[in-house]
Amino acid sequence: MLGQIIIALLIGYLFGSIQPAYFLSKLVAKTDIREHGSGNAGASNITAIMGWKYGFIVAFVDVLKAMLAVLLVKWIYPQNPDLAYLAGIMAILGHLFPFYMNFRGGKGVAALAGMMLGINWKLGILFMLLVALPALIADYIVVGSLTAFIALPITTYILEYPTALIIIGALMTLLAFYLHRGNIKRIINKEELKISTVLKRKKS
Repeated sequence: MLGQIIIALLIGYLFGSIQPAYFLSKLVAKTDIREHGSGNAGASNITAIMGWKYGFIVAFVDVLKAMLAVLLVKWIYPQNPDLAYLAGIMAILGHLFPFYMNFRGGKGVAALAGMMLGINWKLGILFMLLVALPALIADYIVVGSLTAFIALPITTYILEYPTALIIIGALMTLLAFYLHRGNIKRIINKEELKISTVLKRKKS
């Protein structure tokens, strides 16, 4: 059993460590996306810096990598859905802390949606809505991000996963708030970039 857990964790982490925002910024703009904007290697920051086209590509890959990690572990261990859940969590952590980027990656929101898509496509759509709708209403992407992470342990509980996984889900929520602390401060100080502002910019 321990061997299966380790394999699931490794699969999740390695898939999650794929960083399209970092590679695209290096390839196209000849820079490190983490040196600009919010300092985040994710879809929202690359959209703000490089445009919607690149933001869409990054979001798609970030969702896909976590979904594939979950589906792969489900295929390898169909009798143990808990392992697929762990792979999804590790895909998020791989996105947050990629080993080849000094463990400084993105915020994990798209990876969370991908994880849920892999577990159940209806859940995936729900989590995408949990990101999109609050973000659009508040005009800040961070609001949708935190809403989705708040829903993680609640969903884990409703799906009757083991208590240990519910606790892990809750810890991921706390981690999300910690990683978004800068965004929260900027919202309070009215310095956070609004979605409407990005929408008004010329698409590239």
